[in-house]
Amino acid sequence: MDLSIVLVSLIIADLIAIRFIPNNRPVTKFAIRSLFFSAETVLIVFLIGSPFLPIYKNMGASREIWLQILLCAWWLLLSRELILFLRLPTVLRRKSAENELLFDIIVGSIYVCSALAVMSFVFGLPLKGLLATSGIIAIVLGLALQSTLGDLFSGISLSIERPFKLGDQILLEGGVEGEVTELNWRATHVRNGANDVVVIPNSAIAKMRIQNHSSGSKRHSGSLTVAVDSMNDPEMTIELLKQAAMTCPSILEFPAPSVAATALQGDRIIYEIYFNTSSFTSAGDARTELIAQLHKRATPGFSFRNDAIPLAPSRFTDHPVLFYDETQAIDHLRVFETLSSDERQNLNQQAVTHRFSAGDRLLKQGDRVESIYFIFSGIIQVTRHVQDGRDLNARKLGPGDYYAEYSLLTGIEAQATFTALTSGILLEWSAAQLRPILAARPELADRLSHSMAAVQLLIAKFDNDASFHPEVHQSRLLSRIKEFFRVDGSQG
Repeated sequence: MDLSIVLVSLIIADLIAIRFIPNNRPVTKFAIRSLFFSAETVLIVFLIGSPFLPIYKNMGASREIWLQILLCAWWLLLSRELILFLRLPTVLRRKSAENELLFDIIVGSIYVCSALAVMSFVFGLPLKGLLATSGIIAIVLGLALQSTLGDLFSGISLSIERPFKLGDQILLEGGVEGEVTELNWRATHVRNGANDVVVIPNSAIAKMRIQNHSSGSKRHSGSLTVAVDSMNDPEMTIELLKQAAMTCPSILEFPAPSVAATALQGDRIIYEIYFNTSSFTSAGDARTELIAQLHKRATPGFSFRNDAIPLAPSRFTDHPVLFYDETQAIDHLRVFETLSSDERQNLNQQAVTHRFSAGDRLLKQGDRVESIYFIFSGIIQVTRHVQDGRDLNARKLGPGDYYAEYSLLTGIEAQATFTALTSGILLEWSAAQLRPILAARPELADRLSHSMAAVQLLIAKFDNDASFHPEVHQSRLLSRIKEFFRVDGSQG
């Protein structure tokens, strides 16, 4: 029986058998491939002797060519076996190769050596002349592909040094910031916060200053720089900035946010708000929430400066932040924004000031509400008791927020419990003070019903696990507002 036919059949069986072994059994797959390769090696030795010194005894030209083809196939199988052996430790750890680019270079080197072995041992070509010729070709190609080779060797350097790895969140000099999604022969791919993929050549990234946000813990430290008008008391400002940060859902409670005054520049004091988020990707949301919270306690005509990063310095704005005092709070309640200046001034004079301490329960769910409350300073925890018996933290309220307007305007009991987490100041306006205004201007009730419908939808969403979901009807809300304040729609 012709052993060459047996060898061909064995190679075909090898390729077919591997297709039926699942990838989640790497050891089994490697063992079967090794058994096939061992049998193939035995057959090659019987046919031509050593693969390094093949002997073709009294064979015709066609037979010799046929055996040379089989020997070439054996060298390819040897390369495959060696690559599988090198890959096996990584596969057993059930993760991708940490230095994929470096492993690709090793694989390429193995195949190049296999090709040289085929030319030398199978076809008997002199390697000295071939290597001399390839050296000249390499010089020509090196000059022509200088940029590409620069990216290649920079990629090898990055793979060995590993300043970052796949999945790391990094910040590059020049402002590119995002997650590393790919590191290949030519470039590094970074997915930024806008979900765009930024491709940076390896030769360029190797020269950049790199900040790796994922090298330590997953927790990310961020900051926001705020220029505050020097008319605001520094101690009050520091406390207000800290409270604003504590109300942001994306900012971690521990470690707690901190604030420091960093510079005095003419009519402004520069403050730095330091905070921590659970991950790099949530840092942008934290800054957005923080700016929105500060906006509630600031007068118009100001702006904030984003995170001051040494790699991408930003410039201060022309207008510092000016926080308003208690007498101006009425102008910043959205529920009163349609009132005239005289009406707001009249209400402002009727405001009642309350001071509270940490732990005080300011309002209990189910209580009858006869006032609307504005938080001038302090932090309040909002807790809602849902129908399955749990008490869930809904959100935190801070300086510039107000509450109880929904219950006040509709006559419904309080929908949550409000507990003070810090000391602070509340401003109160009662229903008795608001009733004359709504009686004189009933069109305000129609405007307020839109806002109240949105609030009721939020409550319904929060109670999505409960069996009862309140049905929202703007017309019904409008009638309840008018009924509670005893407003006749025919009045003008």
